Amino acid sequence: MSETKTCQDCIDLLADYVDEALPADLKSRLEEHFGGCQPCEDFLSTYRATTSVCRKVMARAMPDSVATKLHAFLRQEIGKDKASGG
Repeated sequence: MSETKTCQDCIDLLADYVDEALPADLKSRLEEHFGGCQPCEDFLSTYRATTSVCRKVMARAMPDSVATKLHAFLRQEIGKDKASGG
């Protein structure tokens, strides 16, 4: 996308923006939009917080007791799907 025209265009670029993977000119236009659009600024703030929490969660190992319960639950649910033909 060569330019940002709408809030949706900006939202579509958030992952690349946060990962600092946008060309400088597009990053500049996006930041200009954020500076004048409170809903997009709020969305960006929430997006950053969410990705930060996700990274922290993904870095942690699941306790064995939780993994055992999760596997048992999934086996049970998969068995239900197979029994119902789904």
